[in-house]
Amino acid sequence: MGIASRRAGNRSRGFTLIELLVVLVLVGIVAGLAVLAIGDPAERQLQREIERLQTVLELARDEAMIAGGSERALGLRADGYSLLELRVLDDRRREWAAVNDRLLGQRELDASLFEISLEQGGRRIPLSLAGSWEPHVGIGDTGEMTPALIGLKLRTRGAQQRFLQIAFEGRLEVLHERP
Repeated sequence: MGIASRRAGNRSRGFTLIELLVVLVLVGIVAGLAVLAIGDPAERQLQREIERLQTVLELARDEAMIAGGSERALGLRADGYSLLELRVLDDRRREWAAVNDRLLGQRELDASLFEISLEQGGRRIPLSLAGSWEPHVGIGDTGEMTPALIGLKLRTRGAQQRFLQIAFEGRLEVLHERP
């Protein structure tokens, strides 16, 4: 009886192969969930930037519908974007200038991280790197907008991109793939 009780005692002090495999599977699942939760910071920044652009256009559209007034447009450059306002200089001259607003005004993007593109009417529109702003997407006081497809692409590995599709009636949609 002494030998049998000793063997039973030895078994209760160790782990079986099944127990070890269950623990390893659980650790793997938890590690996988942690990686998914953390994700790629550049991809999260890309998603935040395209959603920010969508929000700027929605706010500008809604403000134009409520307040009316001055002509507004979205201006794009290779290094950023801004909501623009048509300013009257004198009887003959007018110019587009960036709106002086923390949320709606000029937004500079890191050119080493992001690449902005614009398509209108099925053709790609070249964007200047710096200088004065040009209007690309007009915003009417009845909610209509110039149809366009704005692309925001990561220059880093994988070259992930998002698109903001703008419809004539003012509908805005973020897309993960080119339509």
